[in-house]
Amino acid sequence: MNCNVNIDTRYAALLLIEILFEKGVINGQTYFNVKKRFDSHISQVP
Repeated sequence: MNCNVNIDTRYAALLLIEILFEKGVINGQTYFNVKKRFDSHISQVP
């Protein structure tokens, strides 16, 4: 089975950060900084 899947690496990183935050591995400030930065990249896409 040959699957060609394109994954947005920034989105994947955000999902991993969310998982780590939910598990208590990273603190809230780190999570919110990453989320804010991700949202700012999204708003700049034409």
